[in-house]
Amino acid sequence: MNDLGSPLRLDSTEAPAALSNEDAISLFALARRGHAPELPAPAYERRLHLHDLGAITALIGVVPIAGYSGAEAERNLADAAWLAPRVRRHAELVNWTMRWSPVFPAPFGTFYKSFESLTEFMRANERTVAAFLDRVADKDEWELRAAAKFDSPDLMDQLACKARPEWRALSKGVRYMRLCRDRDAVLDFGRAEAAAIVRGYVAQIEPLTAAVRELAPGRNADPKAGEPVARYALLVEKANAGKLREAVRAIGGSAEHVAIALSDPLPPFSFRPDLAARN
Repeated sequence: MNDLGSPLRLDSTEAPAALSNEDAISLFALARRGHAPELPAPAYERRLHLHDLGAITALIGVVPIAGYSGAEAERNLADAAWLAPRVRRHAELVNWTMRWSPVFPAPFGTFYKSFESLTEFMRANERTVAAFLDRVADKDEWELRAAAKFDSPDLMDQLACKARPEWRALSKGVRYMRLCRDRDAVLDFGRAEAAAIVRGYVAQIEPLTAAVRELAPGRNADPKAGEPVARYALLVEKANAGKLREAVRAIGGSAEHVAIALSDPLPPFSFRPDLAARN
């Protein structure tokens, strides 16, 4: 029996020890089957494994299920002090997998009741996962975010005249009064215009990408940074990373009220096929 510092590598033909009623299998990532460096020592897991099936392998941990089910789970998932280190751990294990294979990152909190149910899931999706891993080999996901500031009176006046061309003939004072009345509509127009500006930016850098996916704008933790207006996932060859950064830097100041930012490279979360629908 291996100790906790020496995780097992299991083949689907083996008969792993049955889980206790207090344990479950947490799936962190799927990767290509092959040589991998020594696994990290378990942290919140009782044990880590690489579970092989055909061309793919699953990085999994045996975890105590109590913290993730029932009333205790509701308390824990609402407790940042409990949740945050486990989410970080999940990300660390996905990033560890990326060191030696393209990766299909599993969402945090993906559990299986037994090795048999995990193996069944992997068998049903082996071809889809293997094709995805081939597609994302030597590529990273980058997130491009855009925020706009609508706090300038002159900008709001310009937007109002674009949204309501007939207002151009009015005095600035009258336009201001009408802007106060129709501010929400003018802001909606400004958001749409800012999103269109960002679409133009993305079109400029698209030749550097293998795929682009538009995401929901999300929220901005810092109101001073502006209002989120657009967000894109970019699948990019590692060899093009420098060119991508330079292209985003070059177009970043094209519109004074729209600021764009590029994340660090990420696992390809946004480009995963929906495996659940294939089971």
